[in-house]
Amino acid sequence: MGKSRSATAICAYLMHTLHISASEALAHLRQTRPFCEPNDGFMKQLELYHQMGAPDTVEDHPIYQRWLYKREVEFSGACGQAPDADKIRFEDEHAGRVSKESPAEFELKCKKCRRQLATSPYLLPHTLPTNPNAPSTANTPISSLSPAPAAACTHYFLDPLSWMRAELEQGKLEGRLECPKCKANVGKYAWQGMRCSCRAWVVPGISLAKGRVDEMKLSGGSRGEGMGIRRPPGAVNAGGGQAKENL
Repeated sequence: MGKSRSATAICAYLMHTLHISASEALAHLRQTRPFCEPNDGFMKQLELYHQMGAPDTVEDHPIYQRWLYKREVEFSGACGQAPDADKIRFEDEHAGRVSKESPAEFELKCKKCRRQLATSPYLLPHTLPTNPNAPSTANTPISSLSPAPAAACTHYFLDPLSWMRAELEQGKLEGRLECPKCKANVGKYAWQGMRCSCRAWVVPGISLAKGRVDEMKLSGGSRGEGMGIRRPPGAVNAGGGQAKENL
Protein backbone atom coordinates (compact mmCIF):
# COMPACT_ATOMS: atom_id res chain seq x y z
CA MET A 1 0.00 0.00 0.00
CA GLY A 2 2.96 2.28 -0.35
CA LYS A 3 3.44 2.55 3.41
CA SER A 4 6.64 0.66 4.23
CA ARG A 5 8.65 -1.06 1.49
CA SER A 6 8.29 1.51 -1.30
CA ALA A 7 8.60 4.33 1.24
CA THR A 8 11.94 2.83 2.30
CA ALA A 9 13.19 2.84 -1.30
CA ILE A 10 12.20 6.51 -1.71
CA CYS A 11 13.88 7.43 1.59
CA ALA A 12 17.09 5.75 0.42
CA TYR A 13 16.93 7.73 -2.82
CA LEU A 14 16.46 11.00 -0.93
CA MET A 15 19.34 10.14 1.43
CA HIS A 16 21.61 9.43 -1.55
CA THR A 17 20.70 12.52 -3.57
CA LEU A 18 20.15 15.09 -0.80
CA HIS A 19 22.77 13.77 1.66
CA ILE A 20 20.33 13.69 4.57
CA SER A 21 19.60 11.21 7.38
CA ALA A 22 16.92 8.54 7.39
CA SER A 23 14.65 10.51 9.72
CA GLU A 24 15.04 13.65 7.59
CA ALA A 25 14.21 11.70 4.43
CA LEU A 26 11.10 10.22 6.05
CA ALA A 27 10.01 13.69 7.21
CA HIS A 28 10.32 14.96 3.61
CA LEU A 29 8.27 12.05 2.33
CA ARG A 30 5.54 12.54 4.93
CA GLN A 31 4.95 16.09 3.74
CA THR A 32 3.03 14.64 0.79
CA ARG A 33 2.28 11.12 2.03
CA PRO A 34 1.74 11.36 5.81
CA PHE A 35 0.92 7.70 6.45
CA CYS A 36 4.34 6.41 5.27
CA GLU A 37 5.83 4.23 7.99
CA PRO A 38 8.80 1.97 7.15
CA ASN A 39 8.90 -0.98 9.54
CA ASP A 40 11.57 -1.17 12.23
CA GLY A 41 13.80 -3.49 10.20
CA PHE A 42 13.75 -1.14 7.19
CA MET A 43 14.49 1.88 9.39
CA LYS A 44 17.52 0.13 10.88
CA GLN A 45 18.77 -0.62 7.37
CA LEU A 46 18.28 3.02 6.35
CA GLU A 47 20.26 4.13 9.41
CA LEU A 48 22.97 1.67 8.42
CA TYR A 49 22.93 3.11 4.89
CA HIS A 50 23.42 6.57 6.41
CA GLN A 51 26.42 5.30 8.41
CA MET A 52 27.94 4.13 5.13
CA GLY A 53 27.56 7.60 3.64
CA ALA A 54 24.68 6.59 1.31
CA PRO A 55 26.98 5.23 -1.45
CA ASP A 56 25.98 4.11 -4.96
CA THR A 57 26.57 0.47 -4.03
CA VAL A 58 26.92 -1.22 -0.64
CA GLU A 59 27.99 -4.79 -1.43
CA ASP A 60 31.69 -4.26 -0.71
CA HIS A 61 31.28 -1.79 2.16
CA PRO A 62 32.74 -3.11 5.48
CA ILE A 63 29.67 -2.00 7.46
CA TYR A 64 27.36 -3.86 5.10
CA GLN A 65 29.56 -6.96 5.12
CA ARG A 66 29.50 -6.98 8.92
CA TRP A 67 25.70 -6.61 8.88
CA LEU A 68 25.37 -9.58 6.53
CA TYR A 69 27.63 -11.63 8.78
CA LYS A 70 25.55 -10.85 11.87
CA ARG A 71 22.38 -11.88 10.06
CA GLU A 72 24.00 -15.16 8.98
CA VAL A 73 25.12 -15.94 12.54
CA GLU A 74 21.70 -15.11 14.00
CA PHE A 75 19.98 -17.31 11.42
CA SER A 76 22.36 -20.23 12.04
CA GLY A 77 21.96 -19.93 15.81
CA ALA A 78 18.16 -19.86 15.50
CA CYS A 79 18.39 -23.12 13.53
CA GLY A 80 20.60 -24.70 16.20
CA GLN A 81 23.66 -24.81 13.96
CA ALA A 82 27.09 -23.18 13.84
CA PRO A 83 27.72 -20.92 10.81
CA ASP A 84 29.66 -22.38 7.91
CA ALA A 85 33.41 -22.07 8.38
CA ASP A 86 33.84 -19.95 5.25
CA LYS A 87 31.24 -17.46 6.50
CA ILE A 88 32.82 -16.71 9.89
CA ARG A 89 34.18 -13.17 9.91
CA PHE A 90 37.41 -12.77 11.90
CA GLU A 91 37.39 -9.06 12.61
CA ASP A 92 41.14 -8.55 13.11
CA GLU A 93 41.68 -9.68 9.50
CA HIS A 94 39.62 -6.77 8.18
CA ALA A 95 41.34 -3.39 7.86
CA GLY A 96 39.70 -0.31 9.28
CA ARG A 97 38.38 -1.63 12.60
CA VAL A 98 41.28 -0.08 14.53
CA SER A 99 42.48 3.32 13.37
CA LYS A 100 44.01 6.56 14.64
CA GLU A 101 40.47 7.87 15.08
CA SER A 102 39.50 4.88 17.26
CA PRO A 103 42.71 3.57 18.86
CA ALA A 104 42.75 0.70 21.35
CA GLU A 105 42.29 1.90 24.93
CA PHE A 106 43.26 -1.38 26.58
CA GLU A 107 44.26 -4.93 25.79
CA LEU A 108 43.33 -8.27 27.29
CA LYS A 109 46.15 -10.71 28.05
CA CYS A 110 46.14 -14.31 29.14
CA LYS A 111 46.67 -14.29 32.90
CA LYS A 112 48.95 -17.33 32.70
CA CYS A 113 51.35 -16.58 29.81
CA ARG A 114 50.63 -12.87 29.06
CA ARG A 115 49.78 -13.51 25.41
CA GLN A 116 47.58 -10.73 23.97
CA LEU A 117 44.10 -12.04 23.19
CA ALA A 118 42.13 -8.91 22.26
CA THR A 119 42.09 -5.12 22.30
CA SER A 120 39.18 -2.86 23.19
CA PRO A 121 37.91 -2.13 19.62
CA TYR A 122 36.95 -5.80 19.26
CA LEU A 123 34.87 -5.91 22.44
CA LEU A 124 31.07 -5.83 22.15
CA PRO A 125 28.79 -3.86 24.48
CA HIS A 126 25.78 -5.76 25.72
CA THR A 127 22.50 -4.83 27.32
CA LEU A 128 19.93 -6.14 29.76
CA PRO A 129 16.22 -5.49 30.34
CA THR A 130 15.32 -2.05 31.68
CA ASN A 131 13.27 -3.69 34.44
CA PRO A 132 15.73 -5.78 36.49
CA ASN A 133 12.82 -7.92 37.79
CA ALA A 134 11.56 -8.79 34.32
CA PRO A 135 12.60 -12.15 32.86
CA SER A 136 15.32 -11.85 30.23
CA THR A 137 14.98 -13.95 27.07
CA ALA A 138 16.87 -14.38 23.84
CA ASN A 139 13.95 -12.78 22.01
CA THR A 140 13.92 -9.57 24.05
CA PRO A 141 13.92 -6.70 21.51
CA ILE A 142 16.94 -4.41 21.49
CA SER A 143 14.68 -1.34 21.76
CA SER A 144 13.61 -2.41 25.25
CA LEU A 145 17.13 -2.82 26.56
CA SER A 146 19.44 -0.47 28.44
CA PRO A 147 23.24 -0.54 28.99
CA ALA A 148 24.40 -3.23 31.36
CA PRO A 149 26.39 -2.22 34.47
CA ALA A 150 29.99 -3.25 33.77
CA ALA A 151 30.62 -4.12 37.44
CA ALA A 152 28.02 -6.92 37.25
CA CYS A 153 29.65 -8.66 34.30
CA THR A 154 32.14 -11.49 34.64
CA HIS A 155 32.77 -11.81 30.89
CA TYR A 156 34.20 -9.78 28.06
CA PHE A 157 32.15 -10.41 24.91
CA LEU A 158 34.00 -9.91 21.65
CA ASP A 159 34.07 -10.52 17.91
CA PRO A 160 35.64 -13.67 16.46
CA LEU A 161 39.41 -13.16 16.19
CA SER A 162 41.90 -15.06 14.07
CA TRP A 163 43.51 -16.93 17.00
CA MET A 164 40.10 -18.62 17.54
CA ARG A 165 40.00 -19.98 13.97
CA ALA A 166 41.00 -23.59 14.75
CA GLU A 167 38.20 -23.89 17.30
CA LEU A 168 35.42 -21.90 15.65
CA GLU A 169 35.79 -23.57 12.25
CA GLN A 170 35.11 -27.04 13.67
CA GLY A 171 31.38 -26.53 13.21
CA LYS A 172 30.49 -27.02 16.88
CA LEU A 173 27.58 -25.04 18.27
CA GLU A 174 29.44 -24.27 21.47
CA GLY A 175 32.75 -24.97 23.16
CA ARG A 176 35.61 -23.45 25.08
CA LEU A 177 38.39 -21.11 24.02
CA GLU A 178 42.02 -21.83 24.84
CA CYS A 179 44.96 -19.45 24.81
CA PRO A 180 46.84 -20.19 21.56
CA LYS A 181 50.17 -20.03 23.41
CA CYS A 182 49.79 -21.87 26.73
CA LYS A 183 46.47 -23.66 26.04
CA ALA A 184 44.92 -22.33 29.24
CA ASN A 185 41.14 -22.16 29.28
CA VAL A 186 40.34 -18.44 28.82
CA GLY A 187 36.71 -18.40 27.73
CA LYS A 188 33.88 -20.06 25.85
CA TYR A 189 31.54 -19.57 22.94
CA ALA A 190 27.96 -20.40 21.96
CA TRP A 191 26.75 -19.44 18.49
CA GLN A 192 23.12 -19.59 19.58
CA GLY A 193 23.83 -17.00 22.29
CA MET A 194 25.00 -16.79 25.88
CA ARG A 195 23.73 -15.13 29.02
CA CYS A 196 26.17 -12.91 30.91
CA SER A 197 26.22 -12.82 34.70
CA CYS A 198 24.46 -9.44 34.45
CA ARG A 199 21.51 -11.29 32.81
CA ALA A 200 22.06 -9.78 29.36
CA TRP A 201 21.70 -12.14 26.39
CA VAL A 202 24.44 -11.87 23.73
CA VAL A 203 24.25 -13.41 20.23
CA PRO A 204 26.63 -14.87 19.25
CA GLY A 205 28.18 -15.45 22.64
CA ILE A 206 31.96 -15.36 22.33
CA SER A 207 33.51 -14.45 25.64
CA LEU A 208 36.66 -14.26 27.71
CA ALA A 209 36.32 -14.84 31.45
CA LYS A 210 37.49 -11.83 33.46
CA GLY A 211 39.09 -14.18 35.97
CA ARG A 212 41.28 -15.73 33.24
CA VAL A 213 42.62 -12.54 31.61
CA ASP A 214 44.22 -9.27 32.68
CA GLU A 215 43.09 -5.89 31.38
CA MET A 216 46.06 -3.66 30.55
CA LYS A 217 45.53 0.02 29.83
CA LEU A 218 47.19 1.46 26.73
CA SER A 219 48.17 5.11 27.08
CA GLY A 220 48.07 7.15 23.89
CA GLY A 221 46.56 4.27 21.92
CA SER A 222 49.72 2.15 21.88
CA ARG A 223 51.63 -0.02 24.31
CA GLY A 224 53.81 1.74 26.83
CA GLU A 225 53.30 5.36 25.83
CA GLY A 226 52.92 7.69 28.76
CA MET A 227 53.45 4.91 31.31
CA GLY A 228 56.68 6.34 32.73
CA ILE A 229 59.50 4.45 34.44
CA ARG A 230 59.39 3.86 38.17
CA ARG A 231 62.50 5.17 39.94
CA PRO A 232 63.44 4.82 43.58
CA PRO A 233 63.03 7.96 45.77
CA GLY A 234 66.02 10.29 45.43
CA ALA A 235 67.24 8.76 42.17
CA VAL A 236 69.04 11.10 39.75
CA ASN A 237 67.86 11.26 36.15
CA ALA A 238 70.00 11.55 33.04
CA GLY A 239 69.94 15.33 33.14
CA GLY A 240 71.48 15.45 36.58
CA GLY A 241 68.28 16.49 38.39
CA GLN A 242 66.34 14.56 40.95
CA ALA A 243 63.71 12.32 39.38
CA LYS A 244 60.11 12.54 40.55
CA GLU A 245 58.70 9.48 42.18
CA ASN A 246 55.91 7.80 40.24
CA LEU A 247 53.09 7.11 42.65
